[in-house]
Amino acid sequence: MWSSRENIRARLLSILETTPRQDTALRRSIVRLLGIFGSPEQLPLLRSLFFDVREHFSLRNAALDAGQRHGLHLSGPELTLLLERDSTLHCDGHDHPGPCVPSLGQLLSLVRAEDGDTRAAVETVLLHVSAWQRAQLLAETDCTPLRPWMEEWLFARWYSVDRQLLVGNHPWGQECNFWVAITHRDRPEARRLLVDWTWDRTTGALEERPYWELSDEEREQLLESVPLLRHRFAESLVLPLPELLTCLEPDALLRRLRRIVRAESVACRVPYSLMEGPEEFPQAVRLLGEWRGARAMLYQLLCDFQVELSVRTRLAVSLFENDRAAAGRWTIAAMRYPDNAALVHQVLGLAASAPTHGDRSLFLAALRSTDDVAHGLALEGLFTLGESGEGWCDRLGSLTHSPLPLVRLRAAACLVKQGRSEWLSFIQTAALEAPEPWLRADAVRWLAEVAAEASRPILRQALLAEAHLKPGKRSSASIEATWALSRLGTDEDATALLNASLHGCCSYLVEAALERHLARQEGRPFGDVPPPSWREDASERLLELLRADSGT
Repeated sequence: MWSSRENIRARLLSILETTPRQDTALRRSIVRLLGIFGSPEQLPLLRSLFFDVREHFSLRNAALDAGQRHGLHLSGPELTLLLERDSTLHCDGHDHPGPCVPSLGQLLSLVRAEDGDTRAAVETVLLHVSAWQRAQLLAETDCTPLRPWMEEWLFARWYSVDRQLLVGNHPWGQECNFWVAITHRDRPEARRLLVDWTWDRTTGALEERPYWELSDEEREQLLESVPLLRHRFAESLVLPLPELLTCLEPDALLRRLRRIVRAESVACRVPYSLMEGPEEFPQAVRLLGEWRGARAMLYQLLCDFQVELSVRTRLAVSLFENDRAAAGRWTIAAMRYPDNAALVHQVLGLAASAPTHGDRSLFLAALRSTDDVAHGLALEGLFTLGESGEGWCDRLGSLTHSPLPLVRLRAAACLVKQGRSEWLSFIQTAALEAPEPWLRADAVRWLAEVAAEASRPILRQALLAEAHLKPGKRSSASIEATWALSRLGTDEDATALLNASLHGCCSYLVEAALERHLARQEGRPFGDVPPPSWREDASERLLELLRADSGT
């Protein structure tokens, strides 16, 4: 049961002590929870688990993560020991999911001391890895920060030695050099190299183009250094639209955009990727969506069934991102032609993932169509917008007989939101008994949306049911149940999450929920638990579910 941090920690330590080493899953879950409920007093234990080669690699990694949260650091000799020991560097020969050992950058970030012996040990380690590994460390300092003296040593080594080694000995060496220079572009040496490499690009000496990754401000600084690059940037379509129109005639630019789109379409049709598409295609897509002067041509391309569907989809997305209202009007017109179904679904999915009131006419048009997938997307959007009324309820009643189970679930959820509680049992039954895991997950999600309080026992049951499945058999139902219970937030809900965590269930979201509940209990600031991470790309998720449901 949920209690205080101290009581939970004592219980976890007691379970860990009595759990045999062979039960890796439970021991790993306990160690991860010690990262939340533990304290610096557990650092000796966590350190010993991390260095114990008899422990499973996943448990050692969990001990490292938990130790980091409580201030674990490594000495230079310990770092050397870890990197020299084969059992830490490699897997044990089995097929394990995920990385087997901490990255070199993660280990280096734990070295805090700056004495001469520590520096010498770190430099020895860095000299024994490849130039590629050292450059990767430099390119990833935004994600894995290193001590300033390590970064200085690595950059000096890269600038004087490694960048030449990479070009001569690695097929991706020059690309890696570009990433290092872009990551450290605040350094004068890196900026000079970017200017030189871009200038070489105009003479055909290099194949890479670092300016794709530069911001407008950084690109402008390059142009000031080498004014002749402006023409090259215009040819590559990377300049902002107003500046691009001063360099190229509008008609010439339109012809160029059309050629690029059609060339990309041809490349998509050639089998085995034998033909590469034009490298300017992403920029052409951006310009076609942004430039109102190209709108007529964009509509022609969207309606041209000779243009590959994947290309038309990119164009439709660009139109939606730049002119949502125009994309909605085009989609309503496109619904009359069955061959446009994929594009219609794409725009509907984008609108449904973050609907605005301007999208209502689009959703209503989709609801009047005979397209079952479009019905599901429209219900998603209208539910969020709070659609109501007698006609709305009548249409929902008819959609509860849809051939697609996901559409029936959404219609039932909308009816419950309108006060028709008799449909709640339909969703609750699906959350526990639906044969497909994605259908159970969607049912749990809708329970959380329309009746979380009334469905608390169902949510806990769904979570425990998933927790007892093998990791490969679990669905996102456990993630949805976790999110719902974390929002309800009673001690009983936290107990259910704690028990699920001991079974290794959806640890990333469970841990966030437990940390939030603990912070609230202890009077510390806390934020909301974010929605499940798969919802970050909600439009694709909706389409994926509905296509699976319809068998397309």
